[in-house]
Formats: sequence, C-alpha cells, structure tokens
Amino acid sequence: MSAPSRDQLFKDTGVVKKQPKAAQSITATFNPQQKDQILTVPTYREYLQALRDNRLNQSSQDLLKAMFKQDPDVSAAVGAFLTLADTPLTMVVRDLDGNIDPTGSAALPKLVRALTSPTDYTAGFTFKTNMAMLCQEMRYMLMLRGAIGNELVFDKKLVPSRLQHVDMASIEWFEKEAGVYKPRQKQQGKNEGVMLDIPSFFVAYHRRDPTTVYATSDFVSVINTAAARTQVINDLYRIMQITGFPRIDIKVLEETLVENAPESVKNDPNAMREWAAARLDDVAQTFATLRADQSFVHMDSIEASILNDKNPGAALNINEVIEVLNSQNQAALKTMATVIGRGNGASGVASIEARIAALNADQLNVPIKQQLDQSLTFLLNVFGIPGFVDCTFAPAELRPVMELEAQKSLRAARLRNDLSDGLITDEEYHMAMYGRLPPAGIEMLSGTGFLAVAEGGVDANDATPNADPMGKSLSGEGAKAAKGNGQTGSKKPGNGRKRQAA
Repeated sequence: MSAPSRDQLFKDTGVVKKQPKAAQSITATFNPQQKDQILTVPTYREYLQALRDNRLNQSSQDLLKAMFKQDPDVSAAVGAFLTLADTPLTMVVRDLDGNIDPTGSAALPKLVRALTSPTDYTAGFTFKTNMAMLCQEMRYMLMLRGAIGNELVFDKKLVPSRLQHVDMASIEWFEKEAGVYKPRQKQQGKNEGVMLDIPSFFVAYHRRDPTTVYATSDFVSVINTAAARTQVINDLYRIMQITGFPRIDIKVLEETLVENAPESVKNDPNAMREWAAARLDDVAQTFATLRADQSFVHMDSIEASILNDKNPGAALNINEVIEVLNSQNQAALKTMATVIGRGNGASGVASIEARIAALNADQLNVPIKQQLDQSLTFLLNVFGIPGFVDCTFAPAELRPVMELEAQKSLRAARLRNDLSDGLITDEEYHMAMYGRLPPAGIEMLSGTGFLAVAEGGVDANDATPNADPMGKSLSGEGAKAAKGNGQTGSKKPGNGRKRQAA
C-alpha cells in the first residue's frame, strides 16, 4: 500500500486534529538511558525459584508472570485457554445503520495488512506479527493482567505502523471527573510517567470489578493454593525420606572394633574413643555416598539391615491429600479437570466439562473483539472511510471438522432460505458462509425468491411430519417398489400381497 500524504490522510475527515508521529507508550523492556545496550538476556533458571519464598516480597502480578511458565497447573490452564480461544476471525465494516458496507469492508484488509506485515523493506528488520499472533498475545496478556492495552502507532508519514502492546501493570489512572479516567504509564527511572490521553490508546477488560478501574487477573486465587500445594509436597518428601519408605541401617559391632584397635590406643580410654568415633565417621561417609544400585562391601564388624522393611509406606497415604490440592488448583484456575488432563469421570461428565471450557474460552474473545473494533474503527476513520468495524470470532468448537459438515449443510440451507426471502443481504450471507464479501460481478440474490417452490410442488402449509414419514411417495410411476404394503378398506388383516385401489 502506497503511503498517502498528510493532506490526503486528513482531507475532509475531521476525525483527528493532531495524531502523534511516534509511539507514546513504552514497552516493559525499554530504557531511554540505555538505548544502545543489549537487552538483559534471561538466565533461564526459573525452575530454581521457590514460590513460597518469592511471594513474601513480590506482588501478585510478578508472581503470576513467573507461574505462567513455572507452575505445571497454571501453564496447562493457560495453554488450554489459548488453544480453545484461537478461533477464526472475520472483520466487516458497517455503516451507521448497522448494514455491511462493501466499500469499507474491501478497504479494511489493506489497512490491517499495513499493521501486521512489513511494507517498507528499506528499513531493515521489522518486528511485526500477523493478526492471529496478535490476538494470541492479547489473550495471554488478558489472562496475566485481567486487561489489555494497545496503542495504534503511526509512522512519520502517518501510515499505520503497528498495534503496540502496553502492559496494564504499568498504567496509572486519574479520575478528574466522576467516571472520566485518564491513563498514565509509569516510566523506569522517572517519577512522572507518560500521559496516554491520546485517541489512539485503547483498553479492554475481562470481567472487571466495576468499583475500580484497575484490573486483576482471574488467576490471582491460584497463588495461595499453589503455595500450599508446594509446601505440602515438600513436607511429604521429607516425611517419605524419614518414615514413609525403607532406610538402610548400619550397625558397627563395638566388640569387634575394639579387638582390632591398634595397641597404642587400647590402654588409653580417650584415644580409644577418638579412634572409634573416627571409624564410625568413615562408615557414615561411605554409606552417604552409596547409590541404590551399588553393592555395599564391608567387614564382619559391620551389619547392614533395613528399617521398616515389613510394610514400608503403609502408614502414609498421600493420594487423598494430592487430590484435594489438585481440586483447589483447578477451581482457582477456572478450568475443568478434563482440560488439564485430570478428568476421571464418565463420558457425559467429560462432555459437559469440555462444553464449559469452550464457553470460558469464548469469553476471552469478548474484550479482544472490543479492542479490535475500537482500534480498527479509529484507523478506518482516520483514512476518511465512514462506518465502524465489526469483528467476530467463531465459537470454540471441539468436534472434528468432518463431524461438523452436517451442521454446516443445515446452516447453509437455512441461510439460503433467508437470502431468498430477503431477510439477509448477499454480503451477510457470504460473510456468514465464507468469511468474505461476494465476488465481484456476481448476481445479487437477496429477496429474489430463487428458492420458491415450483407450481405443483409441495405446499409448505399443508406439510406435516406424519405425511409419508418413510418417503414412500418418492417412488416413481410404475416402479417395482410398492408405495405401501397395507390394505385400504379391507376388514381382514392383509399380508402385504394385495392392495385395494383407493
């Protein structure tokens, strides 16, 4: 897409008087004082961090950011939500009356392509993602922060450059009037942040508490349950090492040890005690470095046995404890047991859980739709195209594609009837069926009655479910197949061989 001039961009629009030529918001990794220095490379040793230790000095936002990668239950739930909510997206432009605008809908993909694809190859590397990845990143931020913020960035020629994520954890709010909020982004190393009171900054929430403008993640409740689960598991590890499982017992025979003591220490009690203690330390060190698959070779002065060898671990039942902790984690993550691989119920229960999981995933796309609707509508109006953008995500579906073909055929038949009767337009029909506008030059069929029943056909008003339910009337004249095997007007029960003419 060629870059329009500033005069062409704002000619007769009256939408934006002054739009910044560069991004006003900043990313979490940007430091104005260190522009030429490499970004801090992660150590990738998060697995060594302990949740119980970090939660004493970190906020819930920092803890959740780490738990999204470290905790198995949290990462499994996040992955399930991202997978289920990743459904096809369709975008159309509607006029003020709500009807599809073909002109605006045809121009919208070009503007979106400028946001998601490199257009200037002379600028070197350009970090851009397509619309599917952009929506996936917004869903991730939505679960992490409970809200998403994006700035629509234009370049120096006022061509749409990118849709930049803004971490809502860095946003501060001012309420200068009742219900009128203005955002400001905190900046590293500065007391005063960056005001984002600009029309190209957009915010959307996921189930926000109406009493506050600050967002909270739905997964905050998992912090306490995950910390308790970690503590219980660590305690179980210590219990199992002491009483739950067998332990090797080493006994040193004091009589044999004294008999083999050097003559220089036998007559000195203090020297004898020191020599015996040293021998015990030697045996202990040998046992401490012994692996389970190694042989333990010793003198006859040492006897080896096993503690709790009769019924090891019988007094320690950890299954019930773990199940309770797993249930708490599942409830805190707002997900189903079947989704995170813990389902053990009947097939009916699994189907219900899968359905609820799909509905929960659909709720993630609600704020994503609001974000795209507002930002793309602003982009559309800036380029002088009236109307507003309407984005739609397909519902999350767990059934295979081939299994849905029958339902798609029924839906297509219903939409064709509506198209024939003029209840929907050709644009609405093609968007619902194919996710695109009608091809150029195609005949418009809305309201033409092209599916009207021909003369002599079946009258829909007289059709009933009891009229020929087996479809026997479909047999042609003179066909071998009989249209009926019962007798009409006969008092005697027929055997199917004779048929009286009506």
